[in-house]
Amino acid sequence: MHLLVDDVQLWDGTGSPAQPKMSIEVRDGRIHWIGSASQWQGNRATVRVVDGRARTLIPGLMDCHVHYSSPGGPEWIARFTDPLPEISMRAIELAETSLRSGVTTAREVGAPNGISIRLARAARAGEIRAPNIRAAGTWIAHQGTYVSFARQFGEVDELRNAIKTELEAGADLIKVALAGWNEGARPQDAPDIPFDKKLLAVAVEEAHKAGFKIACHANDPTSCQIAAHAGVDSLEHGMFLEAGDLEAMAKNKTCLVPTMSVWDAMLYYARAVDWPEARKKRAEDLRQGSRAAVTSAIKAGVRIALGTDAGGGAARHGRIAREAELMVECGMEPRDALIAATSSAASLIGEAERGTIGEGKIADLVLLDANPLESIGALRLIAAVFQDGRRVA
Repeated sequence: MHLLVDDVQLWDGTGSPAQPKMSIEVRDGRIHWIGSASQWQGNRATVRVVDGRARTLIPGLMDCHVHYSSPGGPEWIARFTDPLPEISMRAIELAETSLRSGVTTAREVGAPNGISIRLARAARAGEIRAPNIRAAGTWIAHQGTYVSFARQFGEVDELRNAIKTELEAGADLIKVALAGWNEGARPQDAPDIPFDKKLLAVAVEEAHKAGFKIACHANDPTSCQIAAHAGVDSLEHGMFLEAGDLEAMAKNKTCLVPTMSVWDAMLYYARAVDWPEARKKRAEDLRQGSRAAVTSAIKAGVRIALGTDAGGGAARHGRIAREAELMVECGMEPRDALIAATSSAASLIGEAERGTIGEGKIADLVLLDANPLESIGALRLIAAVFQDGRRVA
């Protein structure tokens, strides 16, 4: 595919100011040339020209926390236990929904029965319309905690074997989940969080020794404290992080993926379907803790990457703009929210050839009918999505 995005405002994802009246030439899936629109010297008769006037071109967006095996909504957890054929077909549909919203790369951080790994392979093979997917396979959690469809362990050797099993199955990263005991599962005198700092240190060591990154679910004060000091590559949710935790994350270069869309959607469904008071209070507690944690993380210099937790919480797919809006509401400049969704996300995921717009880079691009540097809600006004230089939306 040979195309020219002509006379467009260009924001390249590096943090530099946007440049007006630019043109970007794409050949064979990569960015071939960038310069002033007046300086392009090609033949318009031989290239597909995309009108960029009054539009802004940004790098393809990245969602660092999705679950394509569930659609989200008020009963999101139950959807993970639907029949496997139904889950598999739905995952394909939801991945395309994500792509149409401007997400050209996604980190799939947990699915039952290795569905996400198969989905990622199909995407790479061009068999489905989907983002470029990095898949974690199945969650790893301590037995008696988290969800029944996670890969569970009890002893340290079982933890090592669980990590090895996921990597051998083709996982691109490891996802572990720290959580309290499920009702009735807690043994006498057991700690609040059985996946303790010693076990998490083993998980970090095993993943890094194999050359893979590790993402850690932590969504209560004790789990946040354990994960923040453990040297994981990313801490997911982190809605109860405190000052000491954030200091450790900044020191360890642990990235925060705050997934604020979780509580935002929960608050909506609490009203829309009349949830019990206990669930409403949980949503409000998450909102308060999350906003405080993200605001403090910004001030502490913690690296932040955007992730919606679409499917893994009440948030539905295709709504990445809302997560960026929530970041801005917590004190981020629109530019920094965009960086969280592009170059910072690329760094976390390990996509050196994506996340910014530069000559030689893979041509994953989003063309907008407004300027997201002025109003982050412009991410909803999509004129076109390009993946590997091909228009996909």
